[in-house]
Amino acid sequence: MMKAVYIVEPHVIEYRDIPEPPAPLDDEVTIELKAAGICGTDVHIYHGVHAAAKYPRIPGHELVGIITAVGSEVKELQIGDRVAIDPVVSCGQCFLCQEGRHNICHQVMCLGVQTDGGFTEKINVKAERVYKFNPQIPWEEAALVEPYSIGAQMVDRGRITANDRVLIIGGGPIGLTVLQIAQNVQGAQVIVADILPNRLELAKEMGALAVINPQGKSAIQESYDYWSQGPNVIVDAVGSAKILEQTVQEAPHGTRIIEIGFNSEESRIRPVDITKKELEIIGSRMNKHKFPEVLQWFKEGKIQPRLLISHRFSYTELDKAMGIIEKEPTKVCKVILDF
Repeated sequence: MMKAVYIVEPHVIEYRDIPEPPAPLDDEVTIELKAAGICGTDVHIYHGVHAAAKYPRIPGHELVGIITAVGSEVKELQIGDRVAIDPVVSCGQCFLCQEGRHNICHQVMCLGVQTDGGFTEKINVKAERVYKFNPQIPWEEAALVEPYSIGAQMVDRGRITANDRVLIIGGGPIGLTVLQIAQNVQGAQVIVADILPNRLELAKEMGALAVINPQGKSAIQESYDYWSQGPNVIVDAVGSAKILEQTVQEAPHGTRIIEIGFNSEESRIRPVDITKKELEIIGSRMNKHKFPEVLQWFKEGKIQPRLLISHRFSYTELDKAMGIIEKEPTKVCKVILDF
């Protein structure tokens, strides 16, 4: 038997004894979890505001561990390898999957959301979604490969280069991954806007050109203090309907707007604001084979995942972790669970 963490219903967490996974299938590996990150998605499931989640559910999709068993057809991985798990599960057969866009497969699922995830001691995963990493990377930092893959997807979708002026609205973990990748890897100039002082301090520590507290004012208009022409890329790392509406209204001509929100609220967007300025509104979902790239950045020291980590708990203390996230948002950035 092994321990697993269940969100049984909104705001109710149970720690259960369940059977260990069976021997891996021919194309699978068994992984003993060592660390996991708590994502905003996990928090939404805990609060009962994630439409795709069903209960009871084992959450968790930012996962790293050590391989303890391999299937007969697995050749590139072996027992003892330290690995990160890509949580995106697709059909592998449709047009989008064949085009390499498995992250938007019509049947796509994410571990810990539509299917049980990794807040448990062991898990079986298809070997094609498992990536070996340098043993010198600490477990707690390696657990952040998945959120950095989200940031990498956003930077890729937004075609961000060294010529760009990037305004990130929302300095949470995902916004800060975009900051580091856009700035440190691509060479862009980046400004971060948020209303929480701790997030703005982190953004400054990570080298942002400037930070803006937009409370009571417009982040886009404030950015003209630093760029005479304003931003030409705006990243909505909050995902609210109101921010998207305001961004479309205020964005300079020719701006690319990168959107990751799963908010189902309606925005009042006028087609004329898009057309007359030739705005591009670009959706970005999960990641498309970004783990190898992100792991290489980790190895080369181009990004600093340790700066995101504010708290650590045992995985059997998820209730305490959720309490900190809920009650002390000004002190929390990324929470890591240790196994």
